Amino acid sequence: MNNINKIFNKSFNDLSFLLENTEKQKFIFVFDFDLTLTFISSDGIKIDSDYIDLFGNNNKLIQLKEIMEKIINNGYIIYINTRGVISDIKHILTNVGLESMIKEIKGSKNIDNINIPLSNQEINLYNLYNINNINILWAVKKVIYLNQIKEQENILNNNILFFDDSLLNINTAKLNGYNNSFLIGSNDSGLYGLDYLLIKLEQILELL
Repeated sequence: MNNINKIFNKSFNDLSFLLENTEKQKFIFVFDFDLTLTFISSDGIKIDSDYIDLFGNNNKLIQLKEIMEKIINNGYIIYINTRGVISDIKHILTNVGLESMIKEIKGSKNIDNINIPLSNQEINLYNLYNINNINILWAVKKVIYLNQIKEQENILNNNILFFDDSLLNINTAKLNGYNNSFLIGSNDSGLYGLDYLLIKLEQILELL
């Protein structure tokens, strides 16, 4: 991993906010699930699977566990912000030994929520009556979840580190003040999902 770090994102341009911090702060790590915490999508995964394939292989899963342990041992907190069904994500995390490291999963309460992410109250509040694009609606919903986490943890926007594989979700988060949002995956690096995330998190933890 260290050798890859030398050639990957060497400038740390998107981590300058950490270099500027001289005092220990409370950071909240917020992860999308599919193709961010995982190597492949969980869509269609068999219920009796051991779920290791989701993370590529057991070695990658072990690396993820070790990095999450470092995050927690540093006194930081982990949330998941996903369009997936909460019970399904919790089931997967429990089976691979990660569930205890997650404070809360923000996501769909049932399958219907995947296609109807916003309540009528939220649609009215954000004036989204004419928006039918599900990806746009979910980008807004993920910001709503980030707002909830900020209030729950009583922190500033910049103390939330948000990781997602969707450029739309990342840009929407940044437009709403969550500047420390990181797109997971890069055509330049050739790395996606968990492969990319592991390197990014190692970089961040070196600076904290």
